[in-house]
Amino acid sequence: MTISTTYRRLTIPNDVKQLFADYSLTVSGLMTGAASNAKIAKNLKIDNIPPAVILHHLPDKQISAVINKDNAAESINRQYIKKLAELSKNFNLTDKLKTYTGCAYSSAGCRKSCLVFSGRSNIFKAVQYARGRRTLAAIDRPAEYVRGLIYSISHHYKKVSLSVNEINNINSYYGLNINYSDKPRVISEIFKNDSIIFYEYSKAPLTYLKRLTALNIDVTASLVADRITGAADAITAINAGYRLAVPIALNKAGRIPRRVIISDDTGRRVSIECFNGDLFDYRPANKKQCAVILKAKKSAGGDILSAFFIADKLGPQIIGGGIIELIY
Repeated sequence: MTISTTYRRLTIPNDVKQLFADYSLTVSGLMTGAASNAKIAKNLKIDNIPPAVILHHLPDKQISAVINKDNAAESINRQYIKKLAELSKNFNLTDKLKTYTGCAYSSAGCRKSCLVFSGRSNIFKAVQYARGRRTLAAIDRPAEYVRGLIYSISHHYKKVSLSVNEINNINSYYGLNINYSDKPRVISEIFKNDSIIFYEYSKAPLTYLKRLTALNIDVTASLVADRITGAADAITAINAGYRLAVPIALNKAGRIPRRVIISDDTGRRVSIECFNGDLFDYRPANKKQCAVILKAKKSAGGDILSAFFIADKLGPQIIGGGIIELIY
């Protein structure tokens, strides 16, 4: 009996290949896996939670800051990066960067203490350089970048989920079940026939959360305590069925409140059960309408005592447009 082996070759479209070459990107490196990310590495320790990958860009208007040679930031991860400035100049991105923000619904406290400025990014400048290259590529050629993400998601999915026999270009090479269409589609729709779950945290208003949900993305709303509508936004999201991420400056890691009570200035009130969000990051495993407690982490140049974080103490605390109380 003769056994024949078929070798399949992945053919990346020329425009995507050119984008990757221009910004030194790769299919495998466009998204970050658990081996290089402590946040999602926690998922591997919990049974029945699938492996995950994460996409890292620079937040808010930080891309404009890191290409500004007059930037006088002290922390490494907020400083000028000459190579990113050169990329921006080479591809004429100045005008596009003037109106770009990566975090349309962020608050002042959120921007100042963003986790993108924590961990290894303040030790190795290469971390922010990589995130900056992805950000510039997405701004420069968004359609090609999104198509590149399809290849990267497929790559990581193949690595963790498919057998050799199932790998039989994207469907053929990766063994996926994508239905082809000549109509524009969002990424979650493209992968709707496969066991890929998209999940996101968002500080956006309810209308935007619902748009994400309609795209089959699991959404966890985030408390924005330093926003004037912070309490009202949180209650509205909870009442609509969303879970709520609550960042607390915990005095002791692992010791979290049993419940969180939030009241707004109109008299609305919610009381929700708490779960430790630092045990793993796979939020779809948490039930709806709960509080996901996240330990506030000090980022370089950030302020852990800012109004964005909730203090670990008894009694009512004033937040934007209302009050929050932690019950132990």
